[in-house]
Amino acid sequence: MAKPVTPFSISNNLKILVNPMSDQLRAVDGLRALSILIVLSIHCVWFLSIFDPSAVELFYQAPVWLHWVFNGDLSLDIFFVISGFLISTILMKEYRNSGTIRFGRFYQRRFMRLMPAYLLALGLGFLAAPNREYIWSNLLYINNLLPASTHFMPWTWSLAIEEQFYFLFPVLLLWGMRCFSAKTLFWSMLLGFLGFVLIRFLVIWHFELFLPICWYEKSCDGFFQVIDYIYVKPWTRFGSFLPGIFAAYFHVYHQESLVAFYQRHRVGIAWVTFLALLVVAVIFTIPVNNQHATFPRLLGSIYYASCRHLFTLAICIIMISSLYGDYGICRWSSKFLSSRLLYPIAQLAYSTYLFHPFVIAGVYTGIFQFAPDLPVLQKIAIATVGGVSISLLVAFVVFLFIERPFMNMRGRPTAEPKSAVLVEG
Repeated sequence: MAKPVTPFSISNNLKILVNPMSDQLRAVDGLRALSILIVLSIHCVWFLSIFDPSAVELFYQAPVWLHWVFNGDLSLDIFFVISGFLISTILMKEYRNSGTIRFGRFYQRRFMRLMPAYLLALGLGFLAAPNREYIWSNLLYINNLLPASTHFMPWTWSLAIEEQFYFLFPVLLLWGMRCFSAKTLFWSMLLGFLGFVLIRFLVIWHFELFLPICWYEKSCDGFFQVIDYIYVKPWTRFGSFLPGIFAAYFHVYHQESLVAFYQRHRVGIAWVTFLALLVVAVIFTIPVNNQHATFPRLLGSIYYASCRHLFTLAICIIMISSLYGDYGICRWSSKFLSSRLLYPIAQLAYSTYLFHPFVIAGVYTGIFQFAPDLPVLQKIAIATVGGVSISLLVAFVVFLFIERPFMNMRGRPTAEPKSAVLVEG
C-alpha cells in the first residue's frame, strides 16, 4: 500500500508545478503566465523612475512597438478577468450541483490559498517597506481604500480588489440565482458593465483626470490623484471581472451549446478572435501616460473610461476561443497559451507578484550604489535579467515550501467537481 503524500512533499509539489493535470484549463494558465510576465516588464522600467526621474524622458520617446511595456498595468485587468471566470465557475458549479453555496468552505479555501504567502510578504515588507504603520489595512484588505500616500506595499492594491470581489460576489451570486431568472441576471450584468464605464467617466470628469495621466510619481504632477480616484478603487475596477463572469455562466450552464456554436461558426469565431487580438494590441499601444502626447479632452476621457472594459472583453473572447475554438487563429492561440513553458510560470504567478517589487527595488539599489553611471538602457537590462530571474527563483521557493503545501492541506472536497478545484488554483 502506497504511503500518503504529505502536503510538504517537495517531489510532489515539483510535479504539480511542472505537470499540468488532464482537466487543467491550460489556456487560462497561459494568460496568467503572460500577465505576470507583463507585470515584471513594466515594473523593471517603472522602478527606475523612482531612482532616476530623468529616465522618464527616455520612456516617452520609446517606439510604438514598446508601448505595451509602459501600458503594462493592463495586465492586472487580465488577472481580474481570470479571477471572474475561475471563481464564478467554482461557485456556479457548486450551486448547480447542490442548490447552494457553502460560504464557510469557500472563504476557508481562499484563506489557505492566499494568506500564507501573503503573510510572509507582509513580514518582509514590515522590515523593508515604508508606511509600516498601515500594515493593518493590508491584513484587512482595505489598503486600496486609504490615501495612496499611506499605502504599505502599494502593489498589493490589486489583492485588496480581488478580496473585496471574493467577499461580495458569492453573496450577490447566490441571491441573484435564487431570486431572478437567468435572462434577468444577464441583462443586469450587462447594465452593470456599462454602469462601471459610466462611473469611470464621471470620476475622470469630476476630478479632471484628463489624458495623459501622470504615471511616474517624481516626474509629473497628479500621480496620487490618479491612484486615489480611479486606479485602485473597487467601483472603478470591478467592471473588469464581469466579462469573466459572463464567460463562466456559459461555460458552466451552456457548455454543449457553446461547443456546438463554436463548431457551427468556426470561420466567424476566428475573425472575432482576430479582432479581439487587434483590440488588445491597439489598446496596449495608445500612450495614455506619455506626457508629450495630446488627447482631445472629451474623446480622451471617453477612451480612458472605456478602454479597460474593451480590453477585458477582448481578453475574455481570446480566452474562451482558446478553450473552445479549433480553427485558424483560435487553434494557434490555444496552442500558444497551452505551452508547457508557460504553465510553471502561471503556477508561480501569485508568489512572483507578491515578492518581485522587493527584488527589483533591491537590484536597482545595487546598480545605483555600485554602478550609477551606467547608461539607462544597461540599467534596465540588468534589472530585467536579474530582477525577473531572481523573482521567479524566490517564487519557486515560496511555492514549494509555503504556497503549495497550504493549498494541498485544503484537500479535494468530494462534493465539488474535480475541474472546479483545479481551476481554482
